Order: sequence, then C-alpha cells, then structure tokens
Amino acid sequence: MTVSEPRAIEVVPSMYGALSELVAALVAREPWWSTARREEHRVGGDDGHGGGDGHAVPPDPAAAGAGAGAPGAGWPPDPPTPVVRSADVLLAGRPGLLDVVADVGAATVHRVLGLRAPGEESAFLPDADPAPLGVLDDAEGLAIVFDALTDASFCQGLLRVVTGADDDLAPVRRGWSSREHDSLVFDDRLVLTIFKELPAPGGPHPGLEMLLALDRVGFNRLIAPHAVWRRGPLDLGIVQDYPAGSTSGWALALTSLRDLYASGLPPDQAGGDFAVEARRLGTMTARLHLGLDEAFGRVPGDPGAWADAVVAAIRPVEPDLLDDPAVVTMLDGLRESTARRPAIRTHGDLRLGRVLRTDIGWFLADFSPGGPAAEAGLGALPGSPPGFRSPLADVADMLWSFHRVTEMAAAERTPSEPPELAALARAWEARNRRAYLSAYLATPGIGGLVPRVPGLVRALVAAFQLERAAWARSSPG
Repeated sequence: MTVSEPRAIEVVPSMYGALSELVAALVAREPWWSTARREEHRVGGDDGHGGGDGHAVPPDPAAAGAGAGAPGAGWPPDPPTPVVRSADVLLAGRPGLLDVVADVGAATVHRVLGLRAPGEESAFLPDADPAPLGVLDDAEGLAIVFDALTDASFCQGLLRVVTGADDDLAPVRRGWSSREHDSLVFDDRLVLTIFKELPAPGGPHPGLEMLLALDRVGFNRLIAPHAVWRRGPLDLGIVQDYPAGSTSGWALALTSLRDLYASGLPPDQAGGDFAVEARRLGTMTARLHLGLDEAFGRVPGDPGAWADAVVAAIRPVEPDLLDDPAVVTMLDGLRESTARRPAIRTHGDLRLGRVLRTDIGWFLADFSPGGPAAEAGLGALPGSPPGFRSPLADVADMLWSFHRVTEMAAAERTPSEPPELAALARAWEARNRRAYLSAYLATPGIGGLVPRVPGLVRALVAAFQLERAAWARSSPG
C-alpha cells in the first residue's frame, strides 16, 4: 500500500470567495443536510440508522472515531456559507480538477470540483446530476464547474492523481454515497472512497487510522487498501480492492427472514438459516477486538461506571425505561460487581450493514466516521479516550442489529399476515443471538477483554442494547 500526496498547485486566496459559492451550491443539493431524512437517502438500502445495509459493497472502507472532533460532530441541518480553508489544483487545464476543504458550520467538508471549457463535451455517469454548479475564472480562463464525481473523465483523472497510475480503468460507475463519503468503482477492480467530512481540528481520519492499524497487526478481514490519499495532515480518501461478489450482512439476514416467513418452519429448519453465519460473524468480531487491543492498547473499565453512563444516556430520552424493575435490578447488579475488564478502541457502530460476506468469510466493510452510536457516545465512559469503550458495546450493537432486521422484515409484510410470523421472528432473533454471542465468547484470547463472571457479560450487553435502542427511538431518521 502506498500513501499518496499528489502534487498540487495551491489556489490563490483571492479565489476563495468564488469557490465558497461553488461548494455551497454542491453541498445544498445533497440530501444529507435534512437531519430527519438523511439516512433514508443512502444508496442501496438502510437499516434505519446509519445506512448502507442493502448493498453488496462496503458503505465506507474506513472511519470510526467518536466524540468531539470526530467527523460528523455538529453537522448542521441547513448549510451555512462555507469558509474555504484550502484549495488545490489537482489537474490543471481543461478538463481540470480542484480540491477544496472548507468549514461549513461546525463541520469540515471536502469536495472535488471539475472544470470544463464552455461547450466542452461531458461524459456524465448514469444517475448523476449533470447540472453545473456555476462558473469560475482562473488562469486558464472561464470554466463551467461541476461536481467532479458525476463525470467519467473527471473520475478517471482523480484516480490517476491519487494512485499515480497512467492507465484508465474503465468503466467507472458510482458506488455508494452518504453524508460522510462518496465512492467510485473502477472496472469492478478498485474502489476510490472520497472522505467528504474531515476531523474538525485536522489530523488523521479516525476510521482510516483504525483500518491501517488493524492492517499492521495482521487482522486480515479488511478490504485490502492500495493507496491512501493524503495532503499534509489531512486524510482525503482511500483506494481499495473492490469486493466483487460480496453480500452485505444486512441483505443476507433479510433474505434469511424472508425465507423463514415464506416457509413458516422453525428457523433451524428453514432453508435460509442464518445461525452458521452468525457464529462466523461472532468469531470475526472477537478477532477484531483482539486486533484493536493489540493496535491501540487498553484503558481501565468498570461495570458500575458503565451502568451509570447508560442511565445518564437513557434518562433524557426515555426515563420511564429506568423504572422497569428488571432494568433496575440489572443496573444495580452491574454497580455491585467487582469484576474489572478493560475498555479498548472499538468499531463504534458494528452491525449487519457494516460487514460483508464473501466467498472466504466475513469482512469488515465499513468504519463509519464516528457512526451514530459513537456520535452519541454510546458505551463510552466519561473521560475515556475517543472511541474507547467495552468491546461488549460493539457486541450489543450487532445484537441490536439482529432485532432491527426482524423489524424491517416484518414491515414488508401486510397487516393481514398471520400472528405466528411474530413468533418466528422472535425465534430467529434468539437463535442467532445465541449463535453470535457463544462464538464470540469461545474465541481464544477474548477472556482477557470480557468478564468471566457468570451473567455479567449478558448484563453488560443488555445494558448497552438498552442504551442503543433508546437512542435509536429518539433519533430522527
């Protein structure tokens, strides 16, 4: 893998005003600014919170991070006027490419603009918005400005700049898109992901940092990176293998539930039984956590402090939940526990839409930049380093995703469906929860990261799930 810092010509600050207007025009046409609707616009499907769960390619090959300063923090519902931080000419002439980093409210955005001479022919990608953003006068004269990711020749030029390759990889098509990133697929061989949100203070992209650290310690369930696009302290994108023939965990689980409902048989007898995959996924999750522990180290953890953090997160959004006698007993038990296990850097939003099933097993597809769970600080202790929490918080996120997919599958059915389908859904969820958790806990080495006290693992997982579910019900979109 190479780290690419393409040679670029800095744009003179006198042009920043015009560039600000162009970035504003591009940002305003994107659907991510509508907080209540941004997730439903994600390409390829959605699990309801965090997107990307219906497609067979990774929604984001890099990104994790959490808390203040993580990408996504403070994203405003309506775009204010961008303030350009830096602008660089990636490709001079016509067609040309400009790379712009700007502050938009509390967010730091990254956009690539394409320049064409008036009347010059374009090669727009299918389903792309061909509308120009405006015009720009530079040293080359008047240019019509477009979103560079809508035109095949701009996209080919961008890949050449990032990788340093001379040859075009054709055809090119749009991959997946979200608030945090856009991706382009070249010849079903390579995928270029452009980070659209950057850490506000600058510095490394937290998810890319995680991906590269896992790669260094030998965790081999990652989509192989080829080149990192970097300029100075800023991580701008990444080029990886394209996982042809893969299927997202969300799509696979949804297919299993559809088969279950169609057959009416118990989950272990239905044709699309997911339990074998759930076990493999549990093993992969445990190996991920062992890799993260090796890569980033650990900090002290405390079940009682986690219980208090869960209460603090739930009380503002669903206080009645804390009056449930079972919840009270569970949280009191965590506070009374003297067992101690560490907090580690975690994925931050691990669920079915963040993993891919390939011919050789499960792979991590996406480190969302912060992810909704991490943005909300779920599973974290006050004062802990960004992204550090109990590894069981990741486990709880995945188990919550199992429940969420049953809800989505049920929503496809009509109200006249027989009530026994609800019992089948509960049986499917219970079977796959057991398979996932048992395989996770059986992985050699994981005992150093999770409690060995009977019942404590389940209590912590249940607490983190309550926190995640309460947050999800209170969040827009």
